[in-house]
Amino acid sequence: MKIFLVIALVVCTGCQANLFYADEPKPQLQQLTDAFRKNVDMASQYTTNLKEQMDPLAKYLMTKITKGVDMLRERIEEEVNTVRCALKPYIEYVTSLFEKGVDYIRESLDFEDLKATVLQKSEELRESLEQGVKELQANPSHSWSS
Repeated sequence: MKIFLVIALVVCTGCQANLFYADEPKPQLQQLTDAFRKNVDMASQYTTNLKEQMDPLAKYLMTKITKGVDMLRERIEEEVNTVRCALKPYIEYVTSLFEKGVDYIRESLDFEDLKATVLQKSEELRESLEQGVKELQANPSHSWSS
């Protein structure tokens, strides 16, 4: 009795299912659209899967690269310090030679004596020029256009 009741209910509600046209072919445009959507969905899924697989690899590579860079930086700093220590005696030697040369030049050039000599020579030159001008003024017969 329950089975008849279910069948009667289905018939009364107006079930529109048509078993004869269930496999009716879709139009070609609809088939292409469905295929395109299916391919886009698959590509999205592949992209998501690839990203999920690549994220840990990218993190791993960044960690390795960062460690490598840090190790390289430390190694370069050590090498620079080694070279600096090896060159220190030579730098001190050249610096001391340079300082000695500067001190020698500074001592050999007494700037006060140099200044006094320049003043004396300029005074002598001025006096000589004044005397030459007086001689020219005293001798008016001397002509420049002889």
